[in-house]
Amino acid sequence: MKYIRQFYENLHDITLLGGKGLNLVKLFNENFNVPPGFILTTKAQKDFMNNSEHKEKLFSLISKDIQLGNLLSDSEKIQNLILDSTIPVEILNEIKNAYISLKRHLKRGKRYAVRSSATIEDSQIASFAGQADTYLFRESLEEIIYSIKKCWTSLYSPRSILYITQLNKMGKNISLDQVYMAVVVQEMIHSDISGVLFTANVLNNNRDQILINSCWGLGEALANNIVIPDTIILDKDSSQVVRQIIGKKEKMVVPDMEHSCTKITETRKNQRKNICISQDQIKNLHRCAVDIESLYEYPQDIEWAIKDNEIFILQTRPITTLN
Repeated sequence: MKYIRQFYENLHDITLLGGKGLNLVKLFNENFNVPPGFILTTKAQKDFMNNSEHKEKLFSLISKDIQLGNLLSDSEKIQNLILDSTIPVEILNEIKNAYISLKRHLKRGKRYAVRSSATIEDSQIASFAGQADTYLFRESLEEIIYSIKKCWTSLYSPRSILYITQLNKMGKNISLDQVYMAVVVQEMIHSDISGVLFTANVLNNNRDQILINSCWGLGEALANNIVIPDTIILDKDSSQVVRQIIGKKEKMVVPDMEHSCTKITETRKNQRKNICISQDQIKNLHRCAVDIESLYEYPQDIEWAIKDNEIFILQTRPITTLN
């Protein structure tokens, strides 16, 4: 295929896969439990924009130095032009074939996550995490195609443009028209418990400890600061719990199947009083943390989910906040 790459192809090219896609491919081929999926490469976005009915307007806006006073209006113009552009048939056909193939290998009724993967994402110097968009519990091919377009537009959101401007002030010399977005389409994990773990304690810069945050339901609750999570600090060598703090966890994010998205709901009283994860799950997360850090030879920020006691690794990226 020209535009689609499968995880098992083991391609190591950030310019095609973006940061998130590259890391998922690496984890998958090292036998970590990564949800199955495929990657629509940056070549799709490039060809989409080069064939757009609004090509001249698009590139005129993207290639100029966007001033702070025009940020909101220019960002909106770019995003609207992308949404109003037609995806070439060749790209649509590849997405359709990859979707049908993935659907065939999953259980009936499964949903999909559509996730942005920018070419400047997830380096040791800077992380693009949180700047671009993710769309959860998509079902139909039409929903996935629309979500792909929305991932492309998120590269030109005000927060993404500001982030790139900030990097340039640090001397990175990144031009908006040199950054592209791959898109990861994966099986959606309807998690019972979700969280992040840092293979170094980012609260005190202790590289001999592991820090785990966990919450009930989907990880959006953590990513969007909806919940005060449980916090568990482990000794990296022994896996022993050094400290354990029960978070309030008053809310959780759950699927909204009717609208192919998510919603916030209240947790039960007993869920608020208890730590989300068991001792066995803590041990298994510790093992994942140590193995992934060893693979990358650098402290990692790892997103994970648990469904029916099975741990899934959703992504990893270098920790950028350690001194």
